[in-house]
Amino acid sequence: MSDYAVLQSPDTLRFERLLPGPIERVWAYISEPEKRRLWLAGGTASSVPGGAIELVFRHRELSNGEAPPERYAKYDKEISLHGVVTKCEPPRL
Repeated sequence: MSDYAVLQSPDTLRFERLLPGPIERVWAYISEPEKRRLWLAGGTASSVPGGAIELVFRHRELSNGEAPPERYAKYDKEISLHGVVTKCEPPRL
């Protein structure tokens, strides 16, 4: 797991990525739900600490409509995760 993310506590996962392009474009693809759903998950997100965030995963949308491999078939549905924004410092954090 350490190659991709670090579980800091039972309710906190930290991951860092170096992404190509200008910071404004990268921020848009993280903070704007319609852009974020193209590569990860849609859903609403507050931009203030303490605000709510919802990530709505639609895996089939990310794989051009193809069914997942059999061992991942149980994830071939819409899944929503809810959380709380702990920090938000546009366009860097």
